[in-house]
Amino acid sequence: MNKKTIIKIIVSTVLFVLIFRKINIGSLIDTLKMLNYWYIPLILLLFFLNYLISSIRWKSLLIFENAEKITVKYLTALYFIGAFFNNFMPTSIGGDVYKIYRLGKKINSNTNAFTATFMERFTGMIALVIISYLGLVKTFDFWLNIASKYVPTSKYLEIELKVLLYFGFWICAILFFSLLKILGKKVKKIREVQESLSLYRNRKKELVIAFVSSFIVQLMAILSQYFVFKALGVNLEFSYAFFIFPVIILASFFIPSLNGIGVQDALYIQFFSIVGVSSPIALSASIVYHLFRLFVSLVGGAVYAFGKTD
Repeated sequence: MNKKTIIKIIVSTVLFVLIFRKINIGSLIDTLKMLNYWYIPLILLLFFLNYLISSIRWKSLLIFENAEKITVKYLTALYFIGAFFNNFMPTSIGGDVYKIYRLGKKINSNTNAFTATFMERFTGMIALVIISYLGLVKTFDFWLNIASKYVPTSKYLEIELKVLLYFGFWICAILFFSLLKILGKKVKKIREVQESLSLYRNRKKELVIAFVSSFIVQLMAILSQYFVFKALGVNLEFSYAFFIFPVIILASFFIPSLNGIGVQDALYIQFFSIVGVSSPIALSASIVYHLFRLFVSLVGGAVYAFGKTD
């Protein structure tokens, strides 16, 4: 067992212990019994469509030599298998390692496979950040009021929060690509990735397809979680949902855990308790969402086990 696996197990375990120490198990079970099963087909449909459209986005970004033979069907199979591997790899994008490996063998270039997969994720992140702004614009004063309970309120605090929330992602993106350029001068592999990324500069059509499909994908990811709350009898305001869910999704990308287990649950409780959702209901929603994600990922497990990737 490698260090990354040990870390993610520790993070998930510690968070789960802390969560369940504060939750009444009886209340949690009663809440889960409230689940409206009529929402299940809709939520599953959103999951499947999410993976299909994500595969179409991925296909549009395969602009390299030998990539024309890659089909959406093949990429969809890889997407489901990647979701299955996410259950055992660090963070909710751990399955991308497998996807890059298989795609790299198919197009004879691990670098181009990495680049296309990175761009597929990166365009998704951009769409997620922009969607979160829709909710943030409507709820900024609310979050500012929450922050003022912990630090003295001032105009400077408001400016700092706006810079952090509205420009933080873009600043990090600029720093990342700047660092990539610097390291590319010294490290051959990074230079190859940089050169591969530069090919997208003149591929406006493919980028437009990727960005448009990214907004659809992220809206489906948000709505699938929104309808889990609906199934538990909670009517979330869209303005809060459009800000909170993207933050949780982005956090799950980077914090080591077993496919978001522990991390997602803690963030559900923390954020939704602020907007009036009780901890048992927030945790129930998170658990139900985990179960949906696990069920859908088992399709990928079956595809992998029976060798039906192609």
